[in-house]
Amino acid sequence: MAMAETRGQIASVVHRLEETFLGRCVRTFIVFQGVDRAMVIASQAFTALIPLLILSSALTPASDQDVVAEALVTRFGLSGDAAAAMDALFTPVEPGSVGVVSVLLLLVSGVSLTRRMQRMYIAAWQLSLRTGVRATLNATLGLAVLIVEIGLLYGVRSLVRDSPLELLALSVSMLLGLVLWSSIPWLLLDRQISFRRLLPGGGLTALATSIYGLVSAVYMPRMMETYSERYGLFGVTIALVGWLLCVSFILVTATVIAAEFDRAYVSVNRRGSSPSAPRTRPR
Repeated sequence: MAMAETRGQIASVVHRLEETFLGRCVRTFIVFQGVDRAMVIASQAFTALIPLLILSSALTPASDQDVVAEALVTRFGLSGDAAAAMDALFTPVEPGSVGVVSVLLLLVSGVSLTRRMQRMYIAAWQLSLRTGVRATLNATLGLAVLIVEIGLLYGVRSLVRDSPLELLALSVSMLLGLVLWSSIPWLLLDRQISFRRLLPGGGLTALATSIYGLVSAVYMPRMMETYSERYGLFGVTIALVGWLLCVSFILVTATVIAAEFDRAYVSVNRRGSSPSAPRTRPR
């Protein structure tokens, strides 16, 4: 009898915890298969973004062939074997040796990345999956916006990295991150959700990725140095995959939290509205 009462009390506590905002977020993340989605997005990002960086190096003038490698070395504060491995990975052997087929394959890989993100946002916001040319165009436009805004983020941080305006740079980069992570889902969801409703998720993603950027600047140099000493060039790729996985996990988690927050906000507004008011979900 006492055992049954204890089980009932535990079940009641678990039920109450599940009904809290944090509990709903955890439940949605599990149903959403958040870890699996993060791993898929990270692997797709690796196969899309790494070749894109190599292509960018190949298309730059011969005197600036190492611009991407130097940017990554500076970003992660690398030196020694890790810096040499990064330089070997992203500096093209034959300048300008880029074919049309390579560009097309890179475009397909990049669009596949944004299509993965598109499916993630659609599942999180519980919308219907749209297919066809329009969905592909939205994914392509999302890829273009992603590349441009990531470039702007890096440019802002590079301009004021060593200046006394570093705090201002952090603020500007977070603002750009807010725009980036709000506009990407807005485009990929085909404007089914208003930009205003996507701002909390964009802000949370921008904040979390900025914090992770500061944290990764501390541990990534040592990790890459260790991995490059043990495994050479392969070790650098392992470290980059791990870094992308963490970023993808942040993106998926922030998306789940933002979608749950929006549903809770809409639910509260509906309960607070008068019975005669029309109960339509804001767009």
